[in-house]
Amino acid sequence: MISAQVADREMLCRRILELPDEDFAQVSRYVEDLEGHYPNAETVKVLEDIKARRNLLGPYHSVEEMFQDFGIHADARIDDSVQK
Repeated sequence: MISAQVADREMLCRRILELPDEDFAQVSRYVEDLEGHYPNAETVKVLEDIKARRNLLGPYHSVEEMFQDFGIHADARIDDSVQK
């Protein structure tokens, strides 16, 4: 990073930290929204596999059928707190 970029970054950080709490919260949410639009490496790999039609399961005709394919018994997915 060149010195002008460092200076710009420092100025921006200082300006953000000087914002009133409400404005700071809005900026924080905006930054979180920007970050949320970039998938992580695992998601990118899965999306690439889907586009290449690799590692696909199914089609399934029910949720139970999907769980069976994953090796999970249908009753195992029900949380204990729901059963009580």
